[in-house]
Amino acid sequence: MAGIKVRGEFSADWVLVILKIDGKSTWTLKSINEAMNIFGSGAVRITSQGSLKIGKIGMQRKGGDGGRETAKMLQFKINPVELFEV
Repeated sequence: MAGIKVRGEFSADWVLVILKIDGKSTWTLKSINEAMNIFGSGAVRITSQGSLKIGKIGMQRKGGDGGRETAKMLQFKINPVELFEV
């Protein structure tokens, strides 16, 4: 999520999600604040795999880079299709 809402000239105001299933597409457009509220609301917990969940945002150590410095970074994961459920 670090890349979804940032400060400065590259900050996002909107989130557009397009879903294509069986040749049919649908879309939703949400303000960045609404999207952050949807993804960030909920309990903070640790999953059985050892990842941290903040609401619907998953956070885990990147790893798998053969010991390079990037293996120490964090990944933040969301499922953008969840914006359709609101």
